[in-house]
Amino acid sequence: MAKTQKKTQKKAQKTQKRASKSSDRPKAPPSIATAEYKQRVAKAQERMEAERLDALFITSEDNYRYFTGFQGPVWQNLTRPRYCIIPRVGDPILIVPTSNAVICAETAGWIKDVRMWIAPNPKDDGVSLCADALKSFATKFKRIGAELGPESRLTMPVGDFLRLKDRLAPIEVADGDWMVRQMRLIKSEAEIKLIRHVCQLVSFAFEGLPKQLKPGDTERTAAEKFQTEVLRRGGEKIVYLVATSGRGGYPCINMSPSDKVLKKGDVYIIDTGVSYEGYYCDFDRDYSFGKPSDAVKRAYDAVWRATAAGIKAARPGATTADVWRAQAQVLADAAGLPLTKEGFGAGRFGHGLGLRMCEPPSNNPEDHTLIKPNMVLTIEPGIPFVVNGEKKILVHEENIVVRENGAELLTRRAPREIPVIPC
Repeated sequence: MAKTQKKTQKKAQKTQKRASKSSDRPKAPPSIATAEYKQRVAKAQERMEAERLDALFITSEDNYRYFTGFQGPVWQNLTRPRYCIIPRVGDPILIVPTSNAVICAETAGWIKDVRMWIAPNPKDDGVSLCADALKSFATKFKRIGAELGPESRLTMPVGDFLRLKDRLAPIEVADGDWMVRQMRLIKSEAEIKLIRHVCQLVSFAFEGLPKQLKPGDTERTAAEKFQTEVLRRGGEKIVYLVATSGRGGYPCINMSPSDKVLKKGDVYIIDTGVSYEGYYCDFDRDYSFGKPSDAVKRAYDAVWRATAAGIKAARPGATTADVWRAQAQVLADAAGLPLTKEGFGAGRFGHGLGLRMCEPPSNNPEDHTLIKPNMVLTIEPGIPFVVNGEKKILVHEENIVVRENGAELLTRRAPREIPVIPC
């Protein structure tokens, strides 16, 4: 009987260990299917016809990946640009350096028309190939859409883009980015699963961090511990990392970690953008070294409640300005101040999220984007306060997806009270 009990206990321990590992590292969802890329192209082509565009000219990493599935670390190399042309009718064309041939075949193999040149070639880094292809498509409307709108980026030399425009004349090169932005506002279930996955694994890393932090760590070593946890749990790239601190609160959020030693009385924040298969999370967590002051408690309480208000306000039919207002009202009440459009100087309290860490829209009083189901947003209130004559700030952030009945958390909600590191 005793042997049987021991076997049962060992079996239970193994099961518990496996379950712990499973929750420690969430199971990854499937990649985006080829069929979805084809659907995106087809949808863009419908809009191109309505907007009188003969083709879309794509150069940025996120839009390139959105339409084709092409992925690789090559985007960090500015020596070799790459291009995608989506014609009004037919399959996309990839124009890439010969060094990208294998990447095309492995990650975007469904696209058969791949045109290449040997790069680098500063005299003609793919410009002639792009001009010839675009001219062949610009036969009906004589208009090409390029990434020229707000928050867009051309991932090619500006000089080459100007030369391309000259070679295309009199064909008009207009902004086509706004159309792509509208498409990307609404996420598919496959996209939402990837965003939820990276939000969850980073949430677990945040939750486990207090046990690893101790007085005497520097901002940099504390950040290293967090990054190690993120990578161990399955994160792919940590493209953004804010890690800063201050006594009784930090003076600014957008700071890289330094060699400053963390000690009793400090408040430490990590804000991160981590990607998984190209899709991002973007949220932060605060930690108090030793018992937090009353001012920190009040500020943390205010941003936590403002976050709750923003999550509640993010419903279909509302606007991003409504989401801002819900957060700003809580902060104004907490600070004993009137509600104004300045919003405590933050400019916005959150934004869109997806293949970029920061996507449109913005949760601010001037952005009246209508919220629809399957939009993914960050909720990010911040409140300034004064400690011993010094201006401090506390910021909080969560990631959500909007559903028919309201918002659904993608991150694991931050603790109701600020986590304390014993000192």
